[in-house]
Amino acid sequence: MAEKTKKSHGTNIFIAVIVVIFLVVIIGFVSIDGMLKYAIQSAIAKQLNVDASASKVSLSFLSGNVTISNLKISNPPGYQYKHVFEANSISVTTSIGGLLSNPIEIKDITIDGVSIVIEQKGLTNNVSDMLKSMPKPQQTETKTTEPAKNAKSVHISNVNLKNIGVTAKLLPVPGKSDALTLKIPSMHMSDLGGKKSSLGEVVGKIFAAISSEIATKGAGIFPSDLTGSIQQNVGKTLESATETMKGLLKPADKPAGNSTDQGTQDVTNKLKGLFEKKKN
Repeated sequence: MAEKTKKSHGTNIFIAVIVVIFLVVIIGFVSIDGMLKYAIQSAIAKQLNVDASASKVSLSFLSGNVTISNLKISNPPGYQYKHVFEANSISVTTSIGGLLSNPIEIKDITIDGVSIVIEQKGLTNNVSDMLKSMPKPQQTETKTTEPAKNAKSVHISNVNLKNIGVTAKLLPVPGKSDALTLKIPSMHMSDLGGKKSSLGEVVGKIFAAISSEIATKGAGIFPSDLTGSIQQNVGKTLESATETMKGLLKPADKPAGNSTDQGTQDVTNKLKGLFEKKKN
């Protein structure tokens, strides 16, 4: 009887240990997901000077891949519509080694189900205002153009956007529609960022590239003053950001340690650099 009690007690201890380990791992994952969500939202907000939100951000620890659900980017103040950009889903293909390297190496980003609203206000529009408000490279670079010790740079090999719907809300004119639409099946960008580019700067270049594509494909559909204003501000943005967006690539480092606990801690510590400000 005593032997059975001892075995039962040992089994209970074993189960308790398994539960504790499971909870530690789950809490670690939740912590990483929360940090990633904060990093992404903060980078967008800092670069575009508007609020950004995502309903869910998840990291697959085994593959290193990241999924983002329902990303929304707010309009600048003074515009009627709440959001300028929405995406149903974003899939980020990388690896744990890629997340731990500096620059962070991302193989592919696929953004699906994109909705963009361009809204005119007086002689300007929301997209042009956001392009003009983005910080210049000298506001984000260090004197040596090298990131601070703990700051994380980002390099993305490929960005693909699918199912892009654009709505232009125009100034009301009697007898004419105040809303025009444009469908863009897909967009592709490659080789974004590098060892001198922060996540925010890469976000800025992606936003500028999307704006340029809308202005180009919208010619003849949207009013020329709207597309011309966007294209002009895209040119200024990319011209000032050219050097910032360049950078030689470094091979991805392999994460230290083989255990799940050590790997989780390494990723948690390294990802903090995503939203640490660069030193001036």
